[in-house]
Formats: sequence, structure tokens, C-alpha cells
Amino acid sequence: MYNKFVKTSNVERFLGAVGSIEDRGAPEACIILVDGDAGLGKSRTGQWWAIKNNAVQIRIKAAATPHWVLTDLVRELGEQAPATSCEKLYGQAIGYLLKDPRPIVVDEVENGLRDIRVLETIRDLVESAEIPTAFVGREYVLGKLKAYKHFSTRIGARAEFSLLTLNDVTLCVKELCEVDVPQDVIEQIHAESNGHVREVVKAIKAVERIGKRNKGAVSMDLIGGQRLVYEHMGRKRAA
Repeated sequence: MYNKFVKTSNVERFLGAVGSIEDRGAPEACIILVDGDAGLGKSRTGQWWAIKNNAVQIRIKAAATPHWVLTDLVRELGEQAPATSCEKLYGQAIGYLLKDPRPIVVDEVENGLRDIRVLETIRDLVESAEIPTAFVGREYVLGKLKAYKHFSTRIGARAEFSLLTLNDVTLCVKELCEVDVPQDVIEQIHAESNGHVREVVKAIKAVERIGKRNKGAVSMDLIGGQRLVYEHMGRKRAA
């Protein structure tokens, strides 16, 4: 069940952004910004798309430097002996990308804001190779990047992830849950999850346990008023 991937409205929005990049007029506008609050499925979507499209995946670490990011990138590209200098690492990376142009998914781009040279290095590479690149990050990333006009103008498309709708939650339950779930229970999952896909998945596990204890039956009576989702951290911060 949990290896399945559900195309929620956020995923469809992401795929639409990818399509607009592929049809872009300006070759340098090759960055897709995927932004939103934690727990909305951005990283999972990036991983799913990367696997389907033979894309390179890297994650920017909290203390990342241009050298560190380039080293991670060339290793993911298949280089067994990464160079020791940024200049040579860049040469290795561009060599691979020009020979075999693969899309790139860069997760946790907010960590690259601490030293903008990290993101600038990636931008230089993908712009030179004209490779579609997804920058996946938190909801505040776009606002921070607007301070760098030469950078933000390279963003050719944006997929803003938002809270799951009731229709999204219904789709997730129908495709992931191993027992039949009535609509009133789905509505409870939607309300308790606050539209966060991580919490929806946890709720589905809880519902499955209830169903399996009751020969596949699930109802509000069997749930008995118990919570299906722990209080989400985002709610606590907002309080």
C-alpha cells in the first residue's frame, strides 16, 4: 500500500508546471519552484517524478557549500572519483549533463539560502545545459529568492503545494486503504489531518487496524470517538 503514489491536486499542479517548462520560450528559465509548508508531499512528489524521468536527485544539507553540493551532484551523476576543487567538480558535472541531459530535483533548497552561491552554482549548471530542474523547498523560499532578481527571473514555473482538499483525501483513502472506508470517516480524516498528506497516511493506517480487528468493517461507531491523527505540529505553531 504505502509504496503507491496518489496523484493529488498538488501533484497535478506540479505536472502542469513541468509541462510549461518543457514548452518554455526562454531556455534559461529552466527552474521549477515547488514550494509549500512541511508535510504536504513535496519531497515525495519530487522523488516519484525523478524515478519516472531518470532525474538526478540531491538534497541540500544544512551546512552546504558549493563544493559539497557539487560533490553530491557528480556522485549522483555516476562519477566514482569526484574532483577536489569546485572548478574541476563543475567541469565533471557539466560534462555529464551535456553528454546525458538528465533533469535534476534539488530538495530542501531553503538550506541553500544561507549561502546563495550554493543555488547560484546549480543555476549556472542547469542554465548552461538547459536542463529542467525542480527546486523543492518551504513556503518562504520564493519570497527569499525575490531578493535576487537575476535568480528569480530564472524560475520558469511554480507549483505551490497547498493543504489537501476533501477530494484529495478521498482519493488517497480509496487508493491506499486496504479496507472500505465510509465517507463520514473520510471526512474525519480530512478534518483531523488538517490537509497534510503525512497525517492522512497515518490516519489510513489507524483505520486499517480498526477494520482488520472488525473483519474489514469501519464506521464512526467502531472508531468510537478516538482520534485517528495526532495533533499536527503546524496547528500548535499557529496557536
